[in-house]
Amino acid sequence: MGLYSIHSFHGISMSLLECTLPLFPLGVVLFPNAVLPLRIFEERYKLMIQRCLKGDSKFGVVLIKSGAEIGDPAEPHAIGTVAHIAQASPLENGEMLLAVTGTQRFLIKRVTQRLPYLESQVELLSEETEISLSNQEMQHVRDAVSDYERLLAGLSGGWIRQADMPQDPVALSYFVPGLLDINAIQKQHLLEESSPSRRLATELQLLRQASVVTRRKVE
Repeated sequence: MGLYSIHSFHGISMSLLECTLPLFPLGVVLFPNAVLPLRIFEERYKLMIQRCLKGDSKFGVVLIKSGAEIGDPAEPHAIGTVAHIAQASPLENGEMLLAVTGTQRFLIKRVTQRLPYLESQVELLSEETEISLSNQEMQHVRDAVSDYERLLAGLSGGWIRQADMPQDPVALSYFVPGLLDINAIQKQHLLEESSPSRRLATELQLLRQASVVTRRKVE
């Protein structure tokens, strides 16, 4: 695969692994642990996925910075997430349905191939596991998640006794964006944040804002 090196991103030193990764620029942000359904219909991406399935079943999902999903190669944001193909189902028309799971963030170092699809030398970003938030602050985040999940259930006439969420702080920081109705750029900023503590602090404010709006709809 490559060699380990040290890279500083957002002021944090991290041990990184270099590798080459095919890239799939999309209009959505994939977070570690999240599941993303994809319909593959362009010939270039059919080829890419076929090659992935013959290899390690991994490619990179990156948010489009400029350009479009269809047509000429789009310019992606520098930070993306490795996607592992959990399920691939061929369709009669030659298209494919995929279910992919996000595994690890990466940083694009340089694009090594543009046609027929993007391929890049990337650095896999290791996770910062130290949490600077106090137990009380973490409880505030969990309470905000529970409150918001109950409000979302209430919008559809449902009710939940206990909200389901990861207990690990890093996993929780990647879980919250999937709940929030925020735009792709906001999600990209959360993905780019190297500190899970700062990510959770930002998400706490977003959850509280979203709960205020959603509560009005429920009431």
